[in-house]
Amino acid sequence: MKRSGFVGNCSYIHLNNVRSAVKYISGSPQAIQFETMSDYHKKMMNHFGASGVMLNLSLAKELGVVQILVEAQSPLTSQQVADKLNLRERYVREILGSLAVGEVISVDDSSTQFHVPDDRKGTFKAISVLSRVLPPMGLRHASVKECAQLRNPGGIVYSQTPQIFDVMKEILVEVKKDMIDTDILSAVPLMLPKLESGIKVAEFGCATGIISNKLASRFKNSTFLGSDVASEPLVQAREEAKNQGLQNVTYDTHNIETITETYKERFDWILTRDVIHDLTYPQKALNEIYRCLKPGGIYSMIDVGIEGGITGNIANGSAMFYYSVSTFMCIPESFRKPDSAALGPTWGAPLAREMIAKAGFTIINESVSRTDEQEIHFVCQK
Repeated sequence: MKRSGFVGNCSYIHLNNVRSAVKYISGSPQAIQFETMSDYHKKMMNHFGASGVMLNLSLAKELGVVQILVEAQSPLTSQQVADKLNLRERYVREILGSLAVGEVISVDDSSTQFHVPDDRKGTFKAISVLSRVLPPMGLRHASVKECAQLRNPGGIVYSQTPQIFDVMKEILVEVKKDMIDTDILSAVPLMLPKLESGIKVAEFGCATGIISNKLASRFKNSTFLGSDVASEPLVQAREEAKNQGLQNVTYDTHNIETITETYKERFDWILTRDVIHDLTYPQKALNEIYRCLKPGGIYSMIDVGIEGGITGNIANGSAMFYYSVSTFMCIPESFRKPDSAALGPTWGAPLAREMIAKAGFTIINESVSRTDEQEIHFVCQK
């Protein structure tokens, strides 16, 4: 018999490694009760364990461990990884152990040499970037707890957790680095010749300007406006545009829900990505975008478009992620006024289509992202 640990004043002894236990009360077998771990219990423990593994993956990403494993051509010991990064081996060993038991990386039979198979390195690196969302969510835990109380109106803007801008930038640079071609331009082929000849384009909610700068560098005859309600990420956007010598892109601070009158029917193409569901008044924003487009202009709304609601997404990993990030990021961002729509990324494709139509648009195409099964590019025409 093997004693596995203590919970309060009760200890559990596992018998023959079977998930049954003898329960001792206050250290003496006053009552013996055999308990079988249910499938539900196992599932809950898997969720509990997986959350820890993802936090370790985030830490591994920040410390450089992920990059070392991606570059390695042969298995490495924890000491070898630690030496390459000038880290304490004991911490590295535990991080690698967490990733190995979570089947994120592979380990040899001696439990001392770790590696990532070549066919998994792309996914491993991409998910490590996404895992960086978790620490900022944890930092918001106490604030979200307060926001959830009826006595405490108000929310939390993204700029209160500035780390999130860096994470979102890395997602676009690393995970979605090809999205200009795979998710954006591929859905609007008729825009290509127009972009080449020269049109006016705006991206509202551009954050650090990754998309706007990439488009501006490719289509030099077109002019681009990048806009965001937060001024902090625009500093990076301008700096990157300057470093690239881009003369056809400018950045300004605007509230998409109250766009200046000077932009009426000014743009041929407007883009938003993962913006509308974060807004306090999303329908008003869609109406404003419609007003800013020239007749016949195109609006690309790239947003989370979950189909099937809750019941249609039970045990779906990406849906789990979006419901979780919605709680800690998206709902607090939008729910800062009592009458906020507070949509969150789980608002669903049916409601998105309904709101697009209400603004006056006609959806002429829909395409699913190649890197995210829940993200849809709604191509809308005025």
